[in-house]
Amino acid sequence: MAKKKQNSETKSNRIIGRRYRYTGDYTVYQVLSPGGGMTKRVTYNGRWILPTNDPEEYGKIVSLLWILTAVAAAAIAGALCVLPAPMTHKWYMPVLVMGLFPLGYQIMGAVMIPPQITHMERQRFDKSFLRTGHSAMFTFVVVCLSALGCGIYWIVYAVSTIEDSAPYSLMDGLFAFLLILAAAAEFTVYKTARRIKTDTLDNDAYQP
Repeated sequence: MAKKKQNSETKSNRIIGRRYRYTGDYTVYQVLSPGGGMTKRVTYNGRWILPTNDPEEYGKIVSLLWILTAVAAAAIAGALCVLPAPMTHKWYMPVLVMGLFPLGYQIMGAVMIPPQITHMERQRFDKSFLRTGHSAMFTFVVVCLSALGCGIYWIVYAVSTIEDSAPYSLMDGLFAFLLILAAAAEFTVYKTARRIKTDTLDNDAYQP
Protein backbone atom coordinates (compact mmCIF):
# COMPACT_ATOMS: atom_id res chain seq x y z
CA MET A 1 0.00 0.00 0.00
CA ALA A 2 2.86 2.34 0.92
CA LYS A 3 4.65 1.50 -2.32
CA LYS A 4 1.50 2.27 -4.33
CA LYS A 5 1.13 5.62 -2.55
CA GLN A 6 4.80 6.44 -3.22
CA ASN A 7 4.42 5.64 -6.94
CA SER A 8 1.30 7.84 -7.09
CA GLU A 9 3.16 10.74 -5.45
CA THR A 10 6.09 10.31 -7.83
CA LYS A 11 3.75 10.37 -10.84
CA SER A 12 2.01 13.50 -9.51
CA ASN A 13 5.35 15.23 -9.00
CA ARG A 14 6.33 14.46 -12.58
CA ILE A 15 3.08 15.91 -13.92
CA ILE A 16 3.46 19.03 -11.79
CA GLY A 17 7.10 19.32 -12.85
CA ARG A 18 6.18 19.23 -16.54
CA ARG A 19 3.42 21.76 -16.05
CA TYR A 20 5.56 24.26 -14.16
CA ARG A 21 8.98 23.48 -15.62
CA TYR A 22 9.43 27.02 -16.92
CA THR A 23 8.46 28.87 -13.74
CA GLY A 24 12.05 28.85 -12.50
CA ASP A 25 13.07 30.86 -15.58
CA TYR A 26 11.03 33.88 -14.52
CA THR A 27 10.96 36.28 -11.61
CA VAL A 28 7.76 38.06 -10.62
CA TYR A 29 8.00 41.20 -8.52
CA GLN A 30 5.91 44.21 -7.59
CA VAL A 31 6.69 47.67 -9.00
CA LEU A 32 5.08 51.04 -8.51
CA SER A 33 2.77 51.95 -11.40
CA PRO A 34 2.43 55.51 -12.79
CA GLY A 35 -0.95 55.79 -11.08
CA GLY A 36 0.58 55.18 -7.68
CA GLY A 37 -0.58 51.58 -7.29
CA MET A 38 1.42 48.37 -7.41
CA THR A 39 1.62 46.16 -10.46
CA LYS A 40 3.33 42.88 -11.28
CA ARG A 41 6.31 42.69 -13.59
CA VAL A 42 7.89 39.53 -14.95
CA THR A 43 11.54 39.24 -15.96
CA TYR A 44 13.30 36.32 -17.59
CA ASN A 45 16.27 35.03 -15.61
CA GLY A 46 16.81 31.71 -17.40
CA ARG A 47 19.42 30.81 -19.98
CA TRP A 48 19.08 32.05 -23.55
CA ILE A 49 19.02 29.74 -26.56
CA LEU A 50 20.59 31.17 -29.72
CA PRO A 51 20.54 29.39 -33.10
CA THR A 52 24.06 29.22 -34.54
CA ASN A 53 23.16 28.36 -38.13
CA ASP A 54 24.22 30.71 -40.89
CA PRO A 55 21.45 33.33 -41.38
CA GLU A 56 20.82 32.15 -44.94
CA GLU A 57 20.64 28.51 -43.86
CA TYR A 58 18.40 29.42 -40.94
CA GLY A 59 15.99 31.25 -43.25
CA LYS A 60 15.80 28.25 -45.58
CA ILE A 61 15.15 25.88 -42.67
CA VAL A 62 12.36 28.04 -41.27
CA SER A 63 10.74 28.53 -44.68
CA LEU A 64 10.89 24.79 -45.31
CA LEU A 65 9.29 24.03 -41.93
CA TRP A 66 6.46 26.44 -42.65
CA ILE A 67 5.87 25.22 -46.21
CA LEU A 68 6.01 21.51 -45.35
CA THR A 69 3.73 21.95 -42.34
CA ALA A 70 1.20 23.64 -44.63
CA VAL A 71 1.59 20.82 -47.20
CA ALA A 72 1.05 18.15 -44.54
CA ALA A 73 -2.01 19.94 -43.16
CA ALA A 74 -3.51 20.34 -46.63
CA ALA A 75 -2.78 16.71 -47.54
CA ILE A 76 -4.37 15.33 -44.37
CA ALA A 77 -7.38 17.61 -44.68
CA GLY A 78 -7.75 16.59 -48.32
CA ALA A 79 -7.48 12.89 -47.46
CA LEU A 80 -10.24 13.24 -44.88
CA CYS A 81 -12.49 14.82 -47.51
CA VAL A 82 -11.88 12.63 -50.55
CA LEU A 83 -12.33 9.13 -49.10
CA PRO A 84 -15.54 7.91 -50.72
CA ALA A 85 -18.48 6.29 -48.93
CA PRO A 86 -19.42 3.85 -47.61
CA MET A 87 -17.13 4.08 -44.56
CA THR A 88 -18.10 0.64 -43.28
CA HIS A 89 -15.01 -1.26 -42.09
CA LYS A 90 -12.71 1.59 -43.17
CA TRP A 91 -11.31 1.86 -39.64
CA TYR A 92 -8.16 3.50 -40.98
CA MET A 93 -10.14 6.75 -41.33
CA PRO A 94 -10.61 7.24 -37.54
CA VAL A 95 -6.89 6.50 -37.16
CA LEU A 96 -6.11 9.37 -39.52
CA VAL A 97 -8.47 11.66 -37.60
CA MET A 98 -6.30 11.08 -34.53
CA GLY A 99 -3.45 12.68 -36.45
CA LEU A 100 -5.24 16.03 -36.27
CA PHE A 101 -4.20 16.41 -32.64
CA PRO A 102 -0.39 16.29 -33.10
CA LEU A 103 -0.83 18.18 -36.36
CA GLY A 104 -2.55 20.99 -34.44
CA TYR A 105 0.38 21.18 -32.03
CA GLN A 106 2.76 21.19 -34.96
CA ILE A 107 1.00 24.16 -36.51
CA MET A 108 1.11 25.99 -33.17
CA GLY A 109 4.85 25.31 -32.99
CA ALA A 110 5.51 26.41 -36.56
CA VAL A 111 3.70 29.71 -35.93
CA MET A 112 5.99 30.41 -32.96
CA ILE A 113 9.24 29.89 -34.92
CA PRO A 114 11.11 33.22 -35.23
CA PRO A 115 11.59 34.21 -38.89
CA GLN A 116 15.10 35.47 -38.12
CA ILE A 117 17.85 34.40 -35.75
CA THR A 118 17.21 35.79 -32.29
CA HIS A 119 17.87 34.99 -28.65
CA MET A 120 15.03 32.81 -27.44
CA GLU A 121 13.74 32.00 -24.01
CA ARG A 122 13.85 28.29 -23.26
CA GLN A 123 10.07 28.08 -23.38
CA ARG A 124 9.97 29.79 -26.80
CA PHE A 125 12.51 27.36 -28.26
CA ASP A 126 10.79 24.29 -26.83
CA LYS A 127 7.36 25.38 -28.05
CA SER A 128 8.55 26.30 -31.52
CA PHE A 129 11.32 24.15 -32.99
CA LEU A 130 11.05 21.20 -30.59
CA ARG A 131 7.26 21.12 -30.67
CA THR A 132 7.22 21.30 -34.48
CA GLY A 133 9.71 18.46 -34.90
CA HIS A 134 8.26 16.15 -32.26
CA SER A 135 4.66 16.72 -33.37
CA ALA A 136 5.64 16.04 -36.98
CA MET A 137 7.04 12.66 -35.97
CA PHE A 138 3.88 11.77 -34.05
CA THR A 139 1.75 12.79 -37.04
CA PHE A 140 4.03 10.79 -39.35
CA VAL A 141 3.46 7.64 -37.27
CA VAL A 142 -0.32 8.13 -37.27
CA VAL A 143 -0.40 8.71 -41.03
CA CYS A 144 1.68 5.59 -41.61
CA LEU A 145 -0.68 3.55 -39.43
CA SER A 146 -3.62 4.85 -41.44
CA ALA A 147 -1.84 3.99 -44.70
CA LEU A 148 -1.09 0.51 -43.36
CA GLY A 149 -4.75 0.05 -42.46
CA CYS A 150 -5.74 1.22 -45.93
CA GLY A 151 -3.42 -1.32 -47.53
CA ILE A 152 -4.69 -4.14 -45.33
CA TYR A 153 -8.30 -3.20 -46.14
CA TRP A 154 -7.78 -3.46 -49.88
CA ILE A 155 -5.77 -6.67 -49.59
CA VAL A 156 -8.62 -8.26 -47.64
CA TYR A 157 -11.08 -6.86 -50.19
CA ALA A 158 -9.08 -8.43 -53.03
CA VAL A 159 -8.94 -11.91 -51.52
CA SER A 160 -12.40 -12.04 -49.96
CA THR A 161 -15.70 -10.20 -49.72
CA ILE A 162 -16.21 -7.26 -47.37
CA GLU A 163 -19.87 -6.69 -46.62
CA ASP A 164 -21.33 -3.31 -47.67
CA SER A 165 -18.07 -2.27 -49.37
CA ALA A 166 -17.81 -0.28 -52.57
CA PRO A 167 -15.38 -1.15 -55.37
CA TYR A 168 -12.05 0.62 -55.62
CA SER A 169 -12.30 4.09 -57.16
CA LEU A 170 -9.99 6.92 -58.17
CA MET A 171 -10.87 8.70 -54.91
CA ASP A 172 -9.40 5.79 -52.97
CA GLY A 173 -6.23 6.17 -54.99
CA LEU A 174 -6.18 9.91 -54.31
CA PHE A 175 -6.64 9.20 -50.60
CA ALA A 176 -3.61 6.89 -50.62
CA PHE A 177 -1.56 9.45 -52.56
CA LEU A 178 -2.39 12.20 -50.05
CA LEU A 179 -1.35 9.93 -47.20
CA ILE A 180 2.01 9.34 -48.87
CA LEU A 181 2.42 13.07 -49.47
CA ALA A 182 1.57 13.89 -45.84
CA ALA A 183 3.94 11.23 -44.51
CA ALA A 184 6.80 12.47 -46.71
CA ALA A 185 6.19 16.08 -45.65
CA GLU A 186 6.05 15.20 -41.94
CA PHE A 187 9.20 13.10 -42.01
CA THR A 188 11.02 15.91 -43.80
CA VAL A 189 9.78 18.39 -41.19
CA TYR A 190 11.19 16.17 -38.44
CA LYS A 191 14.56 15.89 -40.17
CA THR A 192 14.66 19.60 -41.02
CA ALA A 193 13.91 20.71 -37.44
CA ARG A 194 16.91 18.69 -36.28
CA ARG A 195 19.17 20.79 -38.50
CA ILE A 196 18.84 23.74 -36.14
CA LYS A 197 22.07 24.16 -34.18
CA THR A 198 21.96 26.11 -30.95
CA ASP A 199 24.17 27.60 -28.27
CA THR A 200 23.04 28.13 -24.68
CA LEU A 201 24.03 31.43 -23.09
CA ASP A 202 23.89 32.74 -19.54
CA ASN A 203 21.12 35.18 -18.83
CA ASP A 204 23.47 38.15 -18.45
CA ALA A 205 24.98 37.51 -21.89
CA TYR A 206 22.01 39.16 -23.57
CA GLN A 207 19.79 42.05 -22.56
CA PRO A 208 16.64 42.47 -24.70
